[in-house]
Amino acid sequence: MQFGKYIFRANPVFANLLLLCSFFTLSAQAQVLPDSGQAQLRAQFEQVETALRATARTQLSRLDDDIASLKDYPLYPYLVRQRLYRELNISQRPQIETFLATYAGQPASYGLRASWLRYLAETDHKSAFLANYREGMGATITCQYLQYKLEAASNPKYWLNKVKPIWLSGQSQPNECDPIFRQWEAAGMLSDNLIIGRIRKAAISGNPRLVPYLQKKLPKSSRYLADLWLAVRNAPDYVLKYRRFPLDHKNEEARMLVYGIKKLAWQAPDKAIRAYHYWKRKQLFNQEDLHGMHRAIALSKAIDNHPDALAWLEKADVKGARQDVKRWHMAYLLRHQRWDRVLALIEQAPAQVQQSDNFVYWRARSLAALGKTQQAETLFTQLAGERHFYGFMASARAGVTPELLHQPVTRTSAQKNKVADHPAAQRAYEFLQLGRQFEARREWHYLLTHVDTAQLKDAALIASEWGWYDQSIISFTRSGYLNDVEKRFPLAYASQFSAVGKTYDIQPAFAMAIARRESSFMADAVSPAGATGLMQLMPGTAQYLAKKNLKRSVLFEPEQNLQFGVQYLRYLGDKLADNPVLISASYNAGWRKVLDWLPANAEIATDIWIENIPYKETRHYVKAVMAYRYIYEHQLGTPSRLFEQLAAGDIPAATQIERSGNQLQLAPR
Repeated sequence: MQFGKYIFRANPVFANLLLLCSFFTLSAQAQVLPDSGQAQLRAQFEQVETALRATARTQLSRLDDDIASLKDYPLYPYLVRQRLYRELNISQRPQIETFLATYAGQPASYGLRASWLRYLAETDHKSAFLANYREGMGATITCQYLQYKLEAASNPKYWLNKVKPIWLSGQSQPNECDPIFRQWEAAGMLSDNLIIGRIRKAAISGNPRLVPYLQKKLPKSSRYLADLWLAVRNAPDYVLKYRRFPLDHKNEEARMLVYGIKKLAWQAPDKAIRAYHYWKRKQLFNQEDLHGMHRAIALSKAIDNHPDALAWLEKADVKGARQDVKRWHMAYLLRHQRWDRVLALIEQAPAQVQQSDNFVYWRARSLAALGKTQQAETLFTQLAGERHFYGFMASARAGVTPELLHQPVTRTSAQKNKVADHPAAQRAYEFLQLGRQFEARREWHYLLTHVDTAQLKDAALIASEWGWYDQSIISFTRSGYLNDVEKRFPLAYASQFSAVGKTYDIQPAFAMAIARRESSFMADAVSPAGATGLMQLMPGTAQYLAKKNLKRSVLFEPEQNLQFGVQYLRYLGDKLADNPVLISASYNAGWRKVLDWLPANAEIATDIWIENIPYKETRHYVKAVMAYRYIYEHQLGTPSRLFEQLAAGDIPAATQIERSGNQLQLAPR
């Protein structure tokens, strides 16, 4: 069947009908061929895909028969999209619009509509542009859309009102938006308050280089606000230069003072307190402002263990305050073992807070410390029936075996097949077989957002059967079914972890817990900071361990990444007396940070130290890794007394670490 030739050469209406029928047939009758046949089709797909990239535009029609021959292959839409993309032309409008309508919102269509709209704008095909525009296409395309609408608008104000959210950005907007911005401004819709609001956005979280440009739009009497915003942004202690704030615009200056005092609190809390007291007397701040400043000062003081932290925590811990204030209030009291105050704090908290896992655990700990053993044991036993860090800690203190609550999910083959037959699932599988994880995950994400909630369990089981561990874990989380412990904590790369663990004397369960928390066993994961691969190693750390330069691509190889990750755990273990809590914290936050967090002179109970880890991410990380390690020890059939050791153990003081002779050095992290 010369299907491809009809698509791209025949009468557009006829071609449009043929293409539409083909797409709907594919969507309704997706099939999985025997794998031997699929392997041949995969090779053919890659050959045609490569040819589509390399062939001159004038010669593309030669590939139409090859494209058409793959119309029953799940990834066929990607070839059609690439063919359309290579020859964006108004003559192809019926085919492009049919494709976009058929695959609307699906990964195969990503980018095509934006490219098509840019082409239509460049060639000034106004009616086609307006017909194909959709919301959320970005500033450039949206500005072009509004420009077209304004050209023919009987009520320009309606469309000009849509310009404000585009203009009010902390970032510079594209040049294509300048015409509508000028029209909007000429219509008198740009106010001084909007200019000041945009200056604020640019200074706080946007592009500060935009501020001088915006400053020129303000009346001379208000331009000082832009200078103040930049000054406070760059040096928050500027809030102590009292005479620089004339309070001619009290509301705006109050905003920048609150911003500066909160930022300064994390750098120099005593300076922030001085500024706070001075400006508070001016009656500039509302209740929300006060809550924010109290919180920043109190948490900064608590984290640094300042003697006056408790007074600020009490000032901050009021109705309307953020929940982390009460948590840090409790953590500070725990650090000083003020058990009676901890108990009173918990009992005065809202019922929902009292029932949270950490508050139940610390209530039990407080009762035990105050000699109320029976009440404490009742709470510990109650919490011991739950599968998380606090549940496992409670189990150790109650002297009972932790509960894993493993309940395998049961789904029939028919239920699973219904999801496996979904076109998005088939496309994801094909991309997996081609080693194209990114495209596979995009299709899988689309699948998870377009099946019934009950079918998410089927998706999780399918991904597990494929050995696609990260997406199985994600799918189980989205389904809300968390009791299939064996599949949520798969024994991925277990033999490799065991072999490398023996080499470096690291328990496989510990290394697997780190990998599970770091990447969910996603071999090609890359964090915003650049941590790479299965165990999320920084390239500098791997090179330090290897003692030679390494290509980043090496870290995408699971075996290599695993090797360096376990070696790094050994490195940290040697420096930290094999303390699993300190090793885990260092793996996440870095060695030097963890040294800073150690108690100065006297050891501290392990659970209390964990509760006082300054970084929220690291605090959650350590708790998760400890719980995951216990689960993996159970999965691997290894006897575990991990939580008994944590419950009975202490974190050493910094002086004890120094006396142990460990070198205070750190691989790049």
